[in-house]
This record gives sequence, structure tokens and C-alpha cells, in this order.
Amino acid sequence: MLGCPPSPYREVEVDLSEANSDGPATRHAEAASTLRFSVAAMQSPRDTYAAYSKLFSRVGLLLGAHVEFVQRRTYREVNDLLLDGTLDAALLCTGGYFELEGRAPVRVEPIAVPVVDGKTTYHSFIIVPADSPATGIEDLRGKRFAFTDELSFSGRAYAVHLLRRTNEAPARFFGDTIFTHSHDRSVEAVASGIVDGAAVDNLIYESIATRHPEVGAKIRVIHRSPPFGMLPLIASPTLPETMRARLRRAILTLDRDAEAAAALRIVGIERFVVPEPGLFESARVVMEDAL
Repeated sequence: MLGCPPSPYREVEVDLSEANSDGPATRHAEAASTLRFSVAAMQSPRDTYAAYSKLFSRVGLLLGAHVEFVQRRTYREVNDLLLDGTLDAALLCTGGYFELEGRAPVRVEPIAVPVVDGKTTYHSFIIVPADSPATGIEDLRGKRFAFTDELSFSGRAYAVHLLRRTNEAPARFFGDTIFTHSHDRSVEAVASGIVDGAAVDNLIYESIATRHPEVGAKIRVIHRSPPFGMLPLIASPTLPETMRARLRRAILTLDRDAEAAAALRIVGIERFVVPEPGLFESARVVMEDAL
């Protein structure tokens, strides 16, 4: 199932509005006000929908808007929808943010970033099967390696950066590479022995290892990157400034709403904050080196 084209899962668009509500969400839907959200495929589509649907639904209710959740297979496809206005906002991988920034006709600025375990940073992990003798990425020469997505920072760019520091490139260093299109699938590929190593988001790996210790027992982390800026929430360049401002206010105050705070806990986020200046600059240097 992993790494085998074509993708085994569908592109999905789901209406998250409450059909029987007589409140502001219904009135706004009738006025044709719709917000479309997405999350870059860091997890498989089913898990992504299950995790984020309640959160986006609550955002819509707070804004009095009809809400749709849109999923696509790759980060680039999500960016395409942001650029043409099909999507209003998306939680992007850091690498996806940089790619969008390079293509957008206007300045792209994050609306907010999530806080997880008190931090607005995360790491890239290089993982291998528990019985692998490898102690670093240099020991994976000639092996089969899993990347997440061509635009993924933690799932590709950082690993490529490590190789570039020794004048190596994935095509000649690894025996074979695959793209799994989600971090949880990369973790599964390592645990099941489909690949000899993978680059993954530490937050998703740690979540899986905690929820499924039998999976965590089959994997070792052989490299932990420095901290990098957390995945940003980005608004479409076409989203009107008035709606952008309303969305920003709603996102930044979600933790003060009881139901929204509960939805945040489901996805492991404490709250959203305005990113500090320079939060993404170290990742930008790595991403440019990996291109």
C-alpha cells in the first residue's frame, strides 16, 4: 500500500456545517458565505479528517460561516487551491509554505502557528527499524528510504540537507526512495520493514509511538534535527482582508472557547499564536539548500 502509485485514497471535500442549525452559521450559509479549509497531508486522509474536522467546524460556527474541509494528495495540490482561491486557508508544512510564497503574486504571511507542548517549533527525525545497525543517516547508503512529499520540510528537505553536507544526493546515495504522502505512512513503512529508513515529523512520530507502543517498539530514532518553526496556518492570497482579519481573530482566540479548546486538544494543539519574527528563517536556509 505504501509508496505504490497511484494513490490509494481519494481527493475529498466534506461539508462540516451543522445542517439543522438555526444560528448564524445557517444564515451565513444561506448568504453563500463559505470557508474552505485544508491540512497538508501530514497524516493519511482518514486520520487528518478525523482529527481536524471538529476544529474547522467550530471555527466556522464562531465566524458564522458555512465550512468545507478539502483534502488533496500532495502539498503542491493544496498550494494550487490556495493560489486560485478554491481554498481560503490551510495548515501547511513549512516546505509547502515556502513553495507557496515563491509562487504567490503578493506577500504571503502566516495567520498563526500552533503551540504544542509549549513550543512553536518541531523537529525532523530520521528513523530506522529497531533492529537496524544504523546509527546515522550515513549508514543508510544503498538502502531504501521513504520521503513524505517533495515539498515536505521534515519529511524530505532536512534529510536532503544532511546528505548535501557530505556532497551526496538522494539519487546516488540511497538504493531506492519512495514517497508515502503522509508521515504516518512513513512510520508504518519503517515499522513493517518496507523501507530501511525515513524522515518524519517528530510530533506525528511521537504521537504514534505513544498511542501505539507496539509500533514504537519496532522503530529507533537515529537523528534529531535542531528545532524549526512550526507548520503555519496560511490564508489564500485571494481572501479579502476583512475576512482574513476575522479569521485571524477567531484562530488566535480558539483556546478561550470551550468547544474549540476541546477540538484543539484532539489534534494536540494548545493554542494558536502570532509567529515570532524570524521563526522560519533557519528552515528557509535548509529548504534552499535542499532544492
